[in-house]
Amino acid sequence: MSLPVFLDRALVPAPPGETLALSASVAKHLGVVRIRAGEEFELVDGDGLRLRAVLGAEPGTAEVRAALREVRPRPELVLVQALAKGDRDEQAIEAATEIGVDRIVPWQAARSIARWPAKKEQRAHARWRSLLDAAAQQSRRAFAPELEPLARGRALAGRFAPDDLVLVLHEEAEEHLTDVLADGPGADSPRIVLVVGPEGGIAPEEIAALTGLGARPVLLGPTVLRASSAGPAGLVLVTAALGRWSRGRAG
Repeated sequence: MSLPVFLDRALVPAPPGETLALSASVAKHLGVVRIRAGEEFELVDGDGLRLRAVLGAEPGTAEVRAALREVRPRPELVLVQALAKGDRDEQAIEAATEIGVDRIVPWQAARSIARWPAKKEQRAHARWRSLLDAAAQQSRRAFAPELEPLARGRALAGRFAPDDLVLVLHEEAEEHLTDVLADGPGADSPRIVLVVGPEGGIAPEEIAALTGLGARPVLLGPTVLRASSAGPAGLVLVTAALGRWSRGRAG
């Protein structure tokens, strides 16, 4: 079984044998999950640094046993997740993090029932950040996904670069995602972007704005998935096509 992982964004590199002073939040979490003196665990900074450590006899300390700086995988996997009712958007980003997404873009689409009013946007964004960090920690990741500011309506199209491979999951698309991936899953693109719309679907003007900049509508399969499952399902296909889950490859 893999060691439990604890995220500390203030973590700094340390050589084996060095004694660390644990942050208050990590020390508290270690106590909650009942890690005892002499037991091993890992610390990550969310940006690729991973330290294997053993809890010290002195409260709030740990000794470093090994240090590793992981390489950020490429191309970057981005999920644009439309806001959805019933916490389905939050379910989607948690699952996406466990699968290995690198970046999340919250999107208030024209047909989104759920909304982030301006006065509550900062709080909602902070909640998503917390969910992503917790999911990254739970899935033992050294990299926590980046979280971009909220995109609204057609302005989403302005978030992408010309060489991004932008794939819009759409039930009326004629091209299948698996066929696109079979042709080579964005090997020449720095980012592969999956766009998931809200419960009511993506509005025609939003589709037009996205395809006008080169995005490709794609179909996942013969069934219609919920907002909570479409993005993770697409990410599984992309991740497999990229070989990220192959033996010998980091997740």
